[in-house]
Amino acid sequence: MKAFFNLFLREFRQFSRNGVAMAVFLGGPVVFGLLVGYTYTNATVRNLPVAIVDLNGSALSDKVVDALGDTPTLQIKTVFRDEVAARKAFATGTYEAVVTIPAGFEGDVQQRRTPEIQVDLNMANILTANFVSRAVQTTLSTLNAGIEIEGLMKRGVPALEARNLFQAFSINNTRYFNPSGNYGYYMLPGVTGAIVQQVFLLVLALAFSKEFEENTFEEVTEQTRWSGVVLLAKTLPYWLMGAGVWAFVLGILFPLFRLPGFGSTSALLVLVAAFTLALTGLGILVSILIPNQLRATEILMILATPAFIISGYSWPASQMPVFLQQVAQAIPLTHYLSALRSVYFLGAPLSSIHPQVLILTLYGIGTLLLAWAALWWKMRKQEPVVVETVDDYQLM
Repeated sequence: MKAFFNLFLREFRQFSRNGVAMAVFLGGPVVFGLLVGYTYTNATVRNLPVAIVDLNGSALSDKVVDALGDTPTLQIKTVFRDEVAARKAFATGTYEAVVTIPAGFEGDVQQRRTPEIQVDLNMANILTANFVSRAVQTTLSTLNAGIEIEGLMKRGVPALEARNLFQAFSINNTRYFNPSGNYGYYMLPGVTGAIVQQVFLLVLALAFSKEFEENTFEEVTEQTRWSGVVLLAKTLPYWLMGAGVWAFVLGILFPLFRLPGFGSTSALLVLVAAFTLALTGLGILVSILIPNQLRATEILMILATPAFIISGYSWPASQMPVFLQQVAQAIPLTHYLSALRSVYFLGAPLSSIHPQVLILTLYGIGTLLLAWAALWWKMRKQEPVVVETVDDYQLM
């Protein structure tokens, strides 16, 4: 019993000496709990961007626009008079939905010809599409009932009968960019990106920290004193192995689960390369700065764990507090998933994802330059000190 008690107390002492472990175990539930709570602080999604195509331009169509604009879930960003311009904007993923009011709408309603309002939904994000669909459907159905009941009562139809006959116009919903609403098609590409990030950061955390902790870094410096050569030699193998990981994900995993093909292969490959560069820079930098395998891994996992939740892929970033949106911008996965959604669902070309690719590239170059500077400093500190001696013959 004494031995058990001694071991019991020893384990507490061992744990208390590991600051990172204490922070993760005791602070993790608090920090991540608050983070997740703040992420979903707006339980009801508001101000989702939609566009209206008003081809009628009548008092009744204005009434439809006003009704949709008064719906808290929706924010009317643009009212188009040109259907072609609206379709081009919708194809870029700018809007969560486009509501088209047909030409002759008011006259058709008055003549009881039951015109059709077209609602095109952006299914690249199933969650926001469902919110938008519900809001548009509820608003238009309510407006529909009001218009028809009012018209029938003006013609002398009793109020009770009028309420049972309302149908001033019909509503047609069309889904785009994931028309089947397949949740697997929607989630698998995003979750796969998060997994690849975790794997890369886990492995890269050990690249230099393992050498420093096991005192084998001298074997590296014996080969060369050029920090740039060392950095490239230690980084390139992970790029080559990463190419194999991506080849499996894109060439085998996605086809295995019958995911639809990507729109632009070149855009996808450039995006993957920029994402890998950013992950490499972040992982190598931490590995050099933290000369301990466990702590380097723990720090990178703390950074990567909430990445998918706050990335904006599943829950709209616009619904999160501003400080969380800013934190998300510092994580490579956020920019990768934003561009991936465009390439995967919208078939976007490289030019459309240029901002995200540029951010990831600059992120990778910046962190690699910092890693190079940190490595140069460490190697400089390890340079042998040359002690000048006086030869014996000079003393004679």
